[in-house]
Amino acid sequence: MNRFLRYSLFLTTLSSPIFAQQAYDVEAGKPAQLNGIDYGFEIRNERQMEISGENFMRYEVAIYATNRSNCTKLMFPKPTFLSGDEPNQLAVFDCLNATGKRLTSKSGTVVARPFTVPYQQRIKNSEGKEVTSTTNVQAGFMLRNGETVSNTFIAIVPKGERPVMKVRIKDIPDL
Repeated sequence: MNRFLRYSLFLTTLSSPIFAQQAYDVEAGKPAQLNGIDYGFEIRNERQMEISGENFMRYEVAIYATNRSNCTKLMFPKPTFLSGDEPNQLAVFDCLNATGKRLTSKSGTVVARPFTVPYQQRIKNSEGKEVTSTTNVQAGFMLRNGETVSNTFIAIVPKGERPVMKVRIKDIPDL
């Protein structure tokens, strides 16, 4: 049992750099750029609020990814054993100074939309005749040239502070 535990620990430490995502600091209005995709955030709404006698700032944060690479980015789903990420996840935005009070978020994700391809097959209908049936099959996920995908989340930070954001970007291989 001890040998199995050591072997498992060794494999975990060996494979952890493989699944690591690149992380960048981002500021409002100044997106991070990687492989022709802009990853950024904007503050849509802010207000001061009191929670349990303490003052905090509440921010509505809009996160986005915009493809400016002059080509469509495709992502094909790959079964992974150790990764818990969604297959269509482009990036995770973390608010480093968010408190999480009032069940608010400390992070948000942006995801690519699915794309389908038509698949034709010949089947027999109820009368026994062969007919061609077309079915749309999801082949993966895509981010078209010029397309923006976005999401929003609410972050509560200490009074006098603005959200300090870091983005973890999933690498999209070139095909």
